[in-house]
Amino acid sequence: MGIVTNQGDDGFTGLYSNGERVRKDHSLIEYAGSLDELDAFLALGEIILKSEGSSLFAGIIEEIRKQIHAGIMPFKLQELPLYTGWIERQIDLLEKENPVHNFEHSWTKKGSAVLNVARTVCRRCERHFATAEKYGGRKNPEAEMLVWLNRLSDLLFLLAVSEEQRLR
Repeated sequence: MGIVTNQGDDGFTGLYSNGERVRKDHSLIEYAGSLDELDAFLALGEIILKSEGSSLFAGIIEEIRKQIHAGIMPFKLQELPLYTGWIERQIDLLEKENPVHNFEHSWTKKGSAVLNVARTVCRRCERHFATAEKYGGRKNPEAEMLVWLNRLSDLLFLLAVSEEQRLR
């Protein structure tokens, strides 16, 4: 099958989970598009972090991207509690090294700035998923996705702060 299918030319697309045809502005499509955008910014962040010598943080981003590709993008959500636990452990470690006392920061490094953009895209994913969950009739275990996205945005913020401080 080629990339051109002509299936979306009418403004509709198929849901990944069951193939149901929905409008391209459906909340689940908005969510999936935001998640795709998040993955793109995470990839950019991973490349920048590696180039700036932050292999530890790049490794964390690489693991997040694996979680997205292995369990979240295909809507195989049974692994989400494990992924959330891993993110919470990373948060605990980063908070011990770089305690955050406020949420106002100036991003002056490429890596930290891209991580902050990824954080804002993650928040958008969370809003889109909350809408899809509310209006699309989605029930557990999908509700765990909101927890995962919330923790991920916290982790991305802490990574941005830590990267900013690492390069000072």
